[in-house]
Amino acid sequence: MRRTSTWLWLALGACACGGVGTAGEARDPEVVLLEAELGNGLVSAEATTEVVTRLRVRTTALQNAPRPPINLALVVDTSGSMEGAPIADARAASLSLLDTLRPEDRLAVIAFHSETEVLLESTRLEGADLGELRTRIGRMQARGTTDLGGGLRAGLEEVVRHFEPEGINRLVLLSDGVPNDASPVLPLAQAAGERGIRITALGLGLDFDETLLAHVAQRSGGRFHFVEESSMVAGVFANEVLRFERLLARNLQMELRPGPGVHIDGVVGQQITPLSNGHVMVTLGDLSEGEERDVIVRMQASPRRPGAAVELLDAVLRFEDAVANAGQLERRAYLGARASADDAEIEASRNRDVESAAARMLAAATTISAIEVAREGDIEAARRALALAEARARAEAEARSDDALRAQADQMRSLSRALPAMSAAPSPSYDAESSEAPSPRPPAAVIRSAHGDAMEVLQGR
Repeated sequence: MRRTSTWLWLALGACACGGVGTAGEARDPEVVLLEAELGNGLVSAEATTEVVTRLRVRTTALQNAPRPPINLALVVDTSGSMEGAPIADARAASLSLLDTLRPEDRLAVIAFHSETEVLLESTRLEGADLGELRTRIGRMQARGTTDLGGGLRAGLEEVVRHFEPEGINRLVLLSDGVPNDASPVLPLAQAAGERGIRITALGLGLDFDETLLAHVAQRSGGRFHFVEESSMVAGVFANEVLRFERLLARNLQMELRPGPGVHIDGVVGQQITPLSNGHVMVTLGDLSEGEERDVIVRMQASPRRPGAAVELLDAVLRFEDAVANAGQLERRAYLGARASADDAEIEASRNRDVESAAARMLAAATTISAIEVAREGDIEAARRALALAEARARAEAEARSDDALRAQADQMRSLSRALPAMSAAPSPSYDAESSEAPSPRPPAAVIRSAHGDAMEVLQGR
């Protein structure tokens, strides 16, 4: 490598990557919307009430807006485990990017194995020798171990060197294994995200560290995808570029401000940053046309006198406009309820749609958490958490005739049976707890699929 990690940290800290551009003459294009719904419009006047809120960020259709240039680094695992079809498909997928990107875009290609190689420095495709670029990409060969940290660092260096303040700065990471040293990976992802460089993390096959790659995506504000077959990589690359082309808003952050006597317990499936006065911040990354993000907030509201208005929550969504260069914009939503001492009235006011959405998000978050706990070595704790979550999901699925939630419950049961494969010694209760036949799929496939499906639920549509 030509640069040191110190250089990267200084560059990330010094660049204007995450800064908000100054709004010019452009007006708000009004393509990003914030909607808010309560799981119940009434709270108990006699006891503390759990309140569930859905804050939905969605978009309207984009009409003939120019797409800003893309500054993209592709970081590909070329360790020995990629030998055969995976490395051939990775080469083909990387070459396909040259046909997908536009002349004004930049592309860098980094391969990592026992060491890290910059196969293609960040190059603007306009005027470039595409034949030479294809030759360099075609040099990827599978060998050695997995220096994921080195590859990620080198890719971020390429993005930083050619940062586009008004463009789209991205890194796509493809790995099929466990890194030699994971310690630098998450700090690099965190630093990248704070400066506006989003990482799309793709886990290929059945042997990658799904927990690590998911955290890389989350901490940078990017997305995670499970790619079971290497032949699917090219399609995922093309879909990601399409998302970049339809980008509407960058660096979405939602501040949640509870009202008097209201406490925020958490945001399902999201990391929160505590602020003063009980406020919290949730980072949502970027938003493309057609995407929706649901933020499920769980709160506790103290009892009030019957009929009293209850101020529950103010939500403030801030983001950078990526359509008309209108600078930083805001959307606001307020949620209030009324206190009631009538249990029948409270029951009748429940919003089943919001409750179902919250249940699906909670099932997905529990799936992710259980896999993390199992990977840390406590298989039985993970299975207990899944058993409780499965029972709750089944009960709620039956009550609401929710097929999606029922499918999640089935998947949690299959996952529980597969988790003991993550430990050196099988759990003694593995076969005894279920009379059903084990899944015909390999345990690793069950685990990766459950994780990937759960991430898709948490990341939104």
